[in-house]
Amino acid sequence: MKKVIKSVVRKVAKRVLGTEVILNDSTWSGYTRDALQLARIIDCAPEHLRTPQQHPERIAAKIQDRVCNWYLPQFDSPFYGGVMTILRLAESLQRLQGMKQRFLICGDASQSEMKAKVVSAFPTLEQAELIVLNSAKAINEIPASDYSVATLWTTAYVLLGVQNTGYKFYMIQDFEPAFYPAGSTYAQTELTYHFGFYGICNTQTLKEIYERDYGGCAVILQPSIDQTVFYPPKEERPAAPKRLFYYARPGTPRNGFELAAAALTRLKQEQGDRVEIICAGTGWNPEQYGLGGMVTSVGMLPYAATGDLYRSCHVGFVMMMTKHPSYLPFELMACGSTVVTNYNAANTWLLKDGENCFLAPPTASNIAATLAYALDHYEETAAVRRNAAHHIQNTLSGWDVSLGAVADFMLNPPASFLDRTPFGLKFSAAKPA
Repeated sequence: MKKVIKSVVRKVAKRVLGTEVILNDSTWSGYTRDALQLARIIDCAPEHLRTPQQHPERIAAKIQDRVCNWYLPQFDSPFYGGVMTILRLAESLQRLQGMKQRFLICGDASQSEMKAKVVSAFPTLEQAELIVLNSAKAINEIPASDYSVATLWTTAYVLLGVQNTGYKFYMIQDFEPAFYPAGSTYAQTELTYHFGFYGICNTQTLKEIYERDYGGCAVILQPSIDQTVFYPPKEERPAAPKRLFYYARPGTPRNGFELAAAALTRLKQEQGDRVEIICAGTGWNPEQYGLGGMVTSVGMLPYAATGDLYRSCHVGFVMMMTKHPSYLPFELMACGSTVVTNYNAANTWLLKDGENCFLAPPTASNIAATLAYALDHYEETAAVRRNAAHHIQNTLSGWDVSLGAVADFMLNPPASFLDRTPFGLKFSAAKPA
């Protein structure tokens, strides 16, 4: 049946879009290759799913004597998105609570290079220990800790089998199963939400999902911004040409690059030299995607330079298909740009159409029309930008309150969750059959 459907899709695409459109036959074979590797490597034994995960009796009496182990994947830059939030929370626990921090990198990586990246973002973490978990021996010798925090679904599997720790937490910064098609890897990812870890959820939507759908217990880590980087421009932007920023990440499905590329093509064809389109987010060649001469890609910028770019743009365009809005809308709003993004019901707690941004239905024509409106009516929509900036400045302009709430939760997690095992089973019901 799947072959028949795929054949029909190919025929329709060829007839409607032309022979230049190629549907990649290797898409699903590539998925199968990666999913097979993950299925063989990422695993947990049945007894892991019958083991109590929270052990308050292992917590040191004095906070200053406690250690927090952070389980992270290997990462390229410490200055963006989820990695920076993880490091920011770790630094806060060290600075404000006096708690020792230890970073455990899951996978092959250079210990010295990873440590240098951490310190480049937060120099005060120089004294934190960093260990690379690239062998069974390294995993078996993980030092004891009072707290342990998984930060990606793959690291949650590592933490599930760790027994020399007190409280286990899961830092959830997006609905990670949606990073994959509904299949093997989706199922592996979703299972981690049943592990019985306390949740640290980046935005209220993720907290609601973790508690409502998976029986979890979580605290909200309310996203914020760095006011030293993201702030309004001191001067008015030039009247012409209008400048459009687009957060472009081809190869990352949740950012909807394909729809955005089609929309930007239509927009540029209609607006011509009246609009200048600047793309950042990752390195890529516009020529490879039919966008040569239409957009300028500047790759991944230094962290401080992102604020300068946002302040130079009239409109900031972001796409997000998962249940987290990303940090870009917050940052663009703080920099006084008009935010345009796709409608996503999970993110309407922040993104309100016509009030602090403009939301587009997810088709090329609708996105292009919304972008054109934001550009053509830039002066008339000043109130939208003011509302957005006011919201950011009054509710999301500082990390101290948000990180403090997370610290309180970690130091005093709700006792009602202590008798849970994976899948929320009581210990007495979790014995092997």
